[in-house]
Amino acid sequence: MDEADVVSNKLATLAFAVVDAIGADTEELSPSAMAALISLKVRGPMAIGDVAGIVGLTHSAAVRLVDRLEKDWLVRRQRRVGREVMVELTSRGKRRAGTLQEKRLQAARSFLAHIPGDQREAFLAMIDQMLETKVEAGIDPLRICRMCTGVACVICSVERPVMVAE
Repeated sequence: MDEADVVSNKLATLAFAVVDAIGADTEELSPSAMAALISLKVRGPMAIGDVAGIVGLTHSAAVRLVDRLEKDWLVRRQRRVGREVMVELTSRGKRRAGTLQEKRLQAARSFLAHIPGDQREAFLAMIDQMLETKVEAGIDPLRICRMCTGVACVICSVERPVMVAE
């Protein structure tokens, strides 16, 4: 294995370890459901088609996801805008999304806990560079940042829409 393969392997291993830590104890929510809830919390009401694009589902799969979330009182269909149905979080959905965001950050913090501040800053610069490269290659920044808290995006190098304040 050359150095690039070693780094790639370790990055992939770290990515899955972080995903596993985030996914632990999510009360039976799928990664798509978590991403939808967090995206709705950060961005506010969205059309189901927009949820589908951000989460990476087909429109029909996003409708089924919204059906499940609505059944659990986490979202509600708001109104139609033309042919699009708008979806928003309920109070319960806002609380659940906030809990999910905090669990996600706690899991990530656990990987950074023993890394000195100057090394964290260097790591942040590398992460920004990797994200920028992917966005420049045509990957939708909303898809990449679907679980972002929104607050961190003030300093993020990836351009974002204006976030909804609570």
